[in-house]
Amino acid sequence: MKRILIIDDEVMIVDAAKIIFKDLGYEVVGFSDPVEGVEKAKNEDFDLILVDLRMPGKNGAEVTEEIMKAKPDARLLIITAYPTDPLAKRAMDAGAMALVKKPFEIGKILDFLKD
Repeated sequence: MKRILIIDDEVMIVDAAKIIFKDLGYEVVGFSDPVEGVEKAKNEDFDLILVDLRMPGKNGAEVTEEIMKAKPDARLLIITAYPTDPLAKRAMDAGAMALVKKPFEIGKILDFLKD
């Protein structure tokens, strides 16, 4: 079963994504605390990691940099309502595969889970 990690400070987004992806047959782990999410990403393997760009404490670019340093082969998507935010470019430069605009389209995310 493919595994997805979601790191987003909005608990409602994490909970909604968990429900949607579990219904589609994926194992989903979610964190609203970016520090906890990074630790999970470093210590376990996921088929896809979704990271919010704007979060308090640690932004999505910092999260991406930490995860990619520890797991250079990680498949990571940035989810944001602010695609022109300079942090988005920083996250892409750090190794994120793509930006997905909020509210995100599940179909676009599923495309990244295809082998």
